[in-house]
Amino acid sequence: MADQDSETTAPVPQSESAERTLAQQVAENEQQIREQSQKYLEEIEEEVRQNQPLVSPKEEIATLVQSYDVDSSPAYYIKAAELAETYSHIRRIRGDGNCFYRAVLTAELEYCYNNADELNKFTTLCRGWRERLVKDHGFPDLTTGDFCEAMDTLLDSIKNRTTTEEMLFQNLNDTVANYYVAFLRLITSGYLREHEAEYAGFIEGGRTIDQFCKDEIEPMWKECDHICIIALVNAMGVSIRVEYMDQTQAPNGGWHYDISADSSAPKLFFLYRPGHYDLLYNRA
Repeated sequence: MADQDSETTAPVPQSESAERTLAQQVAENEQQIREQSQKYLEEIEEEVRQNQPLVSPKEEIATLVQSYDVDSSPAYYIKAAELAETYSHIRRIRGDGNCFYRAVLTAELEYCYNNADELNKFTTLCRGWRERLVKDHGFPDLTTGDFCEAMDTLLDSIKNRTTTEEMLFQNLNDTVANYYVAFLRLITSGYLREHEAEYAGFIEGGRTIDQFCKDEIEPMWKECDHICIIALVNAMGVSIRVEYMDQTQAPNGGWHYDISADSSAPKLFFLYRPGHYDLLYNRA
């Protein structure tokens, strides 16, 4: 019996048991908080989805001016009034983390729809990216091919005029529109990988270009930072101008910032407000 008793597991001291129970409670509470927070965010996102399309119709630029009060937001009001002298319309994009990619996608496709030379140039570029992504960068052909084919099909429909302008914007508000966004994310990643030596020094947190692309570019719903913007512009071969509501947010100060892919003047225009991008249209 003595030997058997000696092998019996000793009881856990009461203080240790209490500490373990407390730790479990803390862990459970943290999990509940995370779940509640995630549910709250999902509810907000669902509300946004229900009330704001991915790509909204064009609005008169006056609606932007009217959204700011001259007394409570004088800096933004003045900037909006200044923008109204240069731009005629604004097109709002849903704020879901994809807004810059979606804004560039929309602006470029609209430009292509009305310019055959740009359409041919962009179509050739997109088809070239498929081989680069799969053969040069090792992206899986199965999934990458889906995104590339979706873009190819859309561009062909624009060229053949089987897609009207109205149908184009219906398409940009459909589920397939996220395939186009995914394609732009992939070519942004591909461009950074091809120019690793040039951009590696700007990556924060000690990450490699590969890690940065996997963390910040390739996943959907991740916001676009300045390096991503430059990479996307160069990957697409299109020059843009970003107007800043807040002067302190511009990379070089000032009210706007131009990013040129080929030393050409900007042909696509965007409005940046903290954390969000919309399209702007130059006055004719």
